[in-house]
Amino acid sequence: MSIISFIFGASLASFIASYSYRLATNQPLMFPRSYCDNCRLPLCWWQLIPILSFVILHGQCFYCKQKINFYLPLIELLSGTAFAILIIYDPLHDAIIIIFLTCLIFLASTDFFAQIIYPYCLIGLFPVAFLSVPQDYLSNFASACILAISLLLFTALTKTLGNGDIEFLFIICLIWGWQQTLLIIQISSLIMLVCFVTTHKAKLPFIPALAFTTFLSIFIQGC
Repeated sequence: MSIISFIFGASLASFIASYSYRLATNQPLMFPRSYCDNCRLPLCWWQLIPILSFVILHGQCFYCKQKINFYLPLIELLSGTAFAILIIYDPLHDAIIIIFLTCLIFLASTDFFAQIIYPYCLIGLFPVAFLSVPQDYLSNFASACILAISLLLFTALTKTLGNGDIEFLFIICLIWGWQQTLLIIQISSLIMLVCFVTTHKAKLPFIPALAFTTFLSIFIQGC
């Protein structure tokens, strides 16, 4: 059954990433069918298989040989793994996990492709609180406010974070408290440091790293 969950997770991530790209770049959401962004030729079904198509095509378009963005197979692999690990075939538990992971993938993808965050999608993160270790949510709210104010002041001075990053961390702090949130920030920052060293890009999306580290958090907690 884990194989079925993996395939479902990878396929869902492939759809969400494609949808996010079109939404973030103001393209029609449903039509035309999937195509290469470089040569604009439509893709055949075998060129759309999550992960496998990337391997078969050697990471490039079948027609024009343009390199396929490595983010796509990576998010498909991570999503498939997340679903295989976290789905336990309990209706309520799995519904919460699917909503949570779907929102994480969507937030990560829109930030990756266009540095855009849709705040309404953050609402989908809240239900996972029902699967977590009981929290003192009044204390979490106070911590989240302090964290948000601190990050806003830090951003005003350094211009390193976007409002979407702060909103995301505010929600995470509400769910898990300041200790877990600071750990997520630390690990995500290390990931971003590695990305900066390897790519030398001055501006990198932070939400994908935060989303990945958040997934690790719920995995460790055994949701």
